[in-house]
Amino acid sequence: MTDTQAIKDRLDIVQIIGEYVRLKKAGINWKANCPFHNEKSPSFMVQPEKQFWHCFGCSKGGDVFSFLQEMEGVDFSEALKILADRAGVKLDSYASEVNKSQKNRIIEINNKATYFFNHFLSEMPAAEAARDYLKRRELTTETITEWQVGFIPEQWDLLTKYLLNKGNSIDDLLASGLAIKKDGGGFYDRFRGRIMFPIWDAHGNVVGFTGRILVETEKSGGKYVNTPQTLVFDKSRLLYGLNKAKTEIKAKDFTVLVEGQMDVIACHQAGMKNVVASSGTALTMEQIKLLKRYSNNIAIAFDADAAGQNAAKRGIDLALEQGMSIKIIQIPPGAGKDADECIKKDKDVWFKAVESAKEVMDWYFTNAVVGVNKNDPKQKQKIAEVLLAEIARLPYAVERDHWLKKLADEIGVDRSVLVAEMSRVVAQAKRYPDNSHANLASKPASPSIAAASQENWEEKGKIHLLAENFFALLLKFPQLFAQHAPGLRSEFFEHTPLAGLYESLKKHYNGNIDIMVVKNSLTKEEQSAIDILVLKTDKDYSGFDAQQTSKELSILLGAIKSEWQKNKRQKLFVELKEAEKNGDPEAVQKILKEIMELEK
Repeated sequence: MTDTQAIKDRLDIVQIIGEYVRLKKAGINWKANCPFHNEKSPSFMVQPEKQFWHCFGCSKGGDVFSFLQEMEGVDFSEALKILADRAGVKLDSYASEVNKSQKNRIIEINNKATYFFNHFLSEMPAAEAARDYLKRRELTTETITEWQVGFIPEQWDLLTKYLLNKGNSIDDLLASGLAIKKDGGGFYDRFRGRIMFPIWDAHGNVVGFTGRILVETEKSGGKYVNTPQTLVFDKSRLLYGLNKAKTEIKAKDFTVLVEGQMDVIACHQAGMKNVVASSGTALTMEQIKLLKRYSNNIAIAFDADAAGQNAAKRGIDLALEQGMSIKIIQIPPGAGKDADECIKKDKDVWFKAVESAKEVMDWYFTNAVVGVNKNDPKQKQKIAEVLLAEIARLPYAVERDHWLKKLADEIGVDRSVLVAEMSRVVAQAKRYPDNSHANLASKPASPSIAAASQENWEEKGKIHLLAENFFALLLKFPQLFAQHAPGLRSEFFEHTPLAGLYESLKKHYNGNIDIMVVKNSLTKEEQSAIDILVLKTDKDYSGFDAQQTSKELSILLGAIKSEWQKNKRQKLFVELKEAEKNGDPEAVQKILKEIMELEK
């Protein structure tokens, strides 16, 4: 019997596929909406007797291995290893194929590093300060073991030497992100003097790490350092703790999303097991799709400051558009700034905050009307614009109608007036789709790109639209150019019509920007673009002062860089697959190095 047949015989194809899509019985078979294309009526069929699945809409089909390959974006050897582990089958005939995959070698290296970090923390005298720190953070020995928390001392190449002595190649260590090549020759550890948190994918593979500095110095770098982008680590596609939380999430049909690793660990230690973290980033579409496999219901906790709200807002927008049911967790004032802190003060307060989480639309309504005179027609208009933007995101007509009626009652206008006004709001969003400066507490948000203006993004490109807002603000406060110039790179704009404007600004900036001088150095088309940007400034940013503008420029610059990195990364991964296919190890290493350089 082959390995693949042995695995199929031990696994239930309905159970495996049922972890990703909601299956309904249809005679002896099962049906669902296809996870690989959008459809209104189910055309996806699972035939357990034949151990086969097929979609009559997009024509994809195959066995349990091909399903996992399609769903997870892995190759056959990886799918084989994942399902073999699930089935308890020891691989024989395919062992060499699995082992030769660099992805699997990196995962094995990460496993060895996890053991090293945890063993050093538990056993070595040099880790005494780290053990004291974790004791102050109230982590039990059992929790440290369960989550494999570790420590690495402040030494240059301790881990690299350990892993090389274990028979791993330096090329694989570099590809894993654990080792870095010195400019003058030699190699050193990426993580030094840090508490180490392994990061697992949904299947329980260690794909990367977060290291928290134990003793901060001027040369210690950031407080937290993550594994860079690798063949197995993509932060936008991971949720910390999902491998441990997914069973409880599915059982409760409810996910609690917090910000950091310590929040997740504290929740699980306190007995709340359906908790995961986005690790300080806004929810991405990939993470939302991952969560939807286990539950459509999510409660989100985030920092109360503006940055925390803005980051959460972008993720909430995407989740709403995907039809998820969202609640907002509000920790009472004085009870702690996050889940970890709240649990340490009084875990019952945290549990109650989760239990009483407010529906996101109710939360929007509360924030929009607080301190507002609803008898003032201008204030009523402001409330309507804020809330109509959120209602427009909802994908279901009945739900939109419910909130339109509530808004009509709230501000005392006819529902038909709001329907007409919502059409205007959506139309405006198509013309000005950027919502990067939306603030949950105070600022109206345009309906999201996916819900209202996808065609604009596709027509112009996301970087171009973000750059338009960035340069519009710079033209309003040109003195801020020097402050934000170090984060700018010409590559960000090379495929946009604004590349010439950026180069001209660099050339002519002398403590200020003379728009006429800049314009005269550009083509007529580029000059017209400046005129449009000036109009955009007056329309969208007329109330901004220098401080607000500086913050907004930072947000926009971060978004531009992130989008550029994403586009570049996608291009590099295409090139990487081609190099692997052609058996060109030099090209593979060169591309991997470029991928890792993107994270710097």
